[in-house]
Amino acid sequence: TDSERLLHQRVNAVPFNLLGVNKAFVRVLSPLEATGPNMEIVHEKFHQASYGFTDLIGQYLSGEKPKGQLETEEMLKVGASLTAVGELILDTDRLPKIRPPTDGSEYFLSTDDFETLRLEQEGQAEVWRVLACVCALAGVAVLMWAGRRYYQQLKLRWEQENMRREFEQMGAGERGEDENGVDVAENACVICLSNPRGCVLLDCGHVPCRNQSVPSVDKLLNALCLCIRPKRL
Repeated sequence: TDSERLLHQRVNAVPFNLLGVNKAFVRVLSPLEATGPNMEIVHEKFHQASYGFTDLIGQYLSGEKPKGQLETEEMLKVGASLTAVGELILDTDRLPKIRPPTDGSEYFLSTDDFETLRLEQEGQAEVWRVLACVCALAGVAVLMWAGRRYYQQLKLRWEQENMRREFEQMGAGERGEDENGVDVAENACVICLSNPRGCVLLDCGHVPCRNQSVPSVDKLLNALCLCIRPKRL
């Protein structure tokens, strides 16, 4: 793809005045610090590139092949219509001058009239306001998404805590019945066959054994429920 690169730039500025009605004038200070104006191209010349052996090697290594150099000259001609927006002062020589605002506001020199310049700046401000609103809505959406995720995790934690408390209460109640002499064989752990059940298998939700018996992996595999035990053909 074609691309351009600035090799050299030289800027020259000379003092000038803006003339108004009734031959009133104002001296323009620091015109190079202003935004604009769009100057007119008064000279343009294209210099075709010539390649040597070393140039060809450099092009092969860099992957760039320059086509040439474009020389241009732009200037603001005398008599051009210009609109200036800045800070107007009365200097010690009693001449009115316009300069960049000291409060940091933008300094304009434009070939458009004041109304066109105002509408252009209002349009840019409207675009920035819309972008600010979009960013604010995106931020609110991200916060709501993060809050929803946090609420879901907190809700899951609450459910797990409630389930743990229910099993603890169930185990305490079953142990109380055993101390009172009630037969607990119907709710006994299928591994140790003596203590009440207190461990849930997540695959099916059944309660076949107690927590202390879970580390006995070999026994647990033999005691799995029929609904989750691998079936052999």
